[in-house]
Amino acid sequence: MKSIYWFRNDLRINDNHSLNLAIDRSDKILFVYIHDIANKRNCSWGFKRVGEHRNLFLSQGLIQLKNQLNKYGHSLNTYVEDPVNILCNLVNKHKIDTIFCESILSFDELKQIELLNKKGVTVCSLWHSSLLDKDQLPFSIFNLPNNFTDFRKVIELKGIKPYKPIVLSKRISKIYSIDDKNLATLQINSINYDKSSFPLSNNEFMGGEQSGLIFLKNYFKGEQPSTYKKTRNQLMGKTFSTKFSPWLSLGYLSARQIFYFLNNYEKTKIKNESTYWIFFELLWRDYFRFIFEKFGKKMFYKKGLNFSSVEVKHSIKNFNLWTSGQTKNQFINAGMFELNSTGFLSNRMRQIVASYLINELSCDWRAGAAWFESQLIDYDVYSNHCNWAYIAGCGTDPRGGRHFNVDKQREIHDPQYTYQNLWAHS
Repeated sequence: MKSIYWFRNDLRINDNHSLNLAIDRSDKILFVYIHDIANKRNCSWGFKRVGEHRNLFLSQGLIQLKNQLNKYGHSLNTYVEDPVNILCNLVNKHKIDTIFCESILSFDELKQIELLNKKGVTVCSLWHSSLLDKDQLPFSIFNLPNNFTDFRKVIELKGIKPYKPIVLSKRISKIYSIDDKNLATLQINSINYDKSSFPLSNNEFMGGEQSGLIFLKNYFKGEQPSTYKKTRNQLMGKTFSTKFSPWLSLGYLSARQIFYFLNNYEKTKIKNESTYWIFFELLWRDYFRFIFEKFGKKMFYKKGLNFSSVEVKHSIKNFNLWTSGQTKNQFINAGMFELNSTGFLSNRMRQIVASYLINELSCDWRAGAAWFESQLIDYDVYSNHCNWAYIAGCGTDPRGGRHFNVDKQREIHDPQYTYQNLWAHS
């Protein structure tokens, strides 16, 4: 069988179920990555969907993926095009039988698969971006609890553990490589990331599977996992949080790989509240993925999952002040300067600036989610959208949203104005 493997947000060769399926079923294979031309256009809110920081992190990882495939006698063919158009052309040109890819449950990605099927293209998509497989859940997606606590308690009560990460199929060296001789590259400006908590210009923070695995191994060699819960709400620095999210977002690492190292750390070093909290947050990440499958496009509605009590307003003027870091609050401005300058923001600061946009500036939470999509190097449609909806009271939070007191948050998390001064006048 002649196949295409279409890399999406799974830019790794290890613990990649859909990639192994493609390799095991194919006699000839064409490896493809497509820079969606839609990402070069403005979104409905008037700005680019994907900014320069994520493009840089992506380009770093594609170079590593290309080099890894080269070692097995294969090439990575990359395109800047509409995915449906280019895939249809490649199917016809190379007489492809099946396209294999990761399953992504967001609206645009599902639409791409639907259009390919309508054009008569056979697509085999496989879900593998979560910690737990859907077949491990003790309930159907339809019966998924509508709040995380209930979900977590059931998972923990039943002692459900992730499957072990899988290795790359050895057949990759035996199947014939189809080379379309195409290599599209992104033009990336040189940016100084020295002040960033995730300086992706540094070798240890670069995008790619190999970089991610090295970082993962080094993280669990030290003491950071055992103190994570105490430091996770800090605002700045390279070591206050795990920093796994950028590599997870593009699939350079899998959640199962992280759990494998975490589990080994608990067995050989220490198991405490901090190590549990790493698992806790991986489970949160899973929950948002399953919520997306349960509610589908409702997650993109103005009122999200709350169709009655939430009033959603929007001020274009206030939104522009927020995105440019020109609000009346210098603490908020510091956060926006960091985000715009580096593509990264601590989880605590993300919650604070989100609450400020929604509650103090009376803006549509979906506009904030779109700005994060544009700017963040670790953008993940499930976590990003669900977290914004959560704070806006349009998601799964039973308390009806979160309104942060910005002054109190600054007093707690930046009492000496260290963070605010670092990003002042950036």
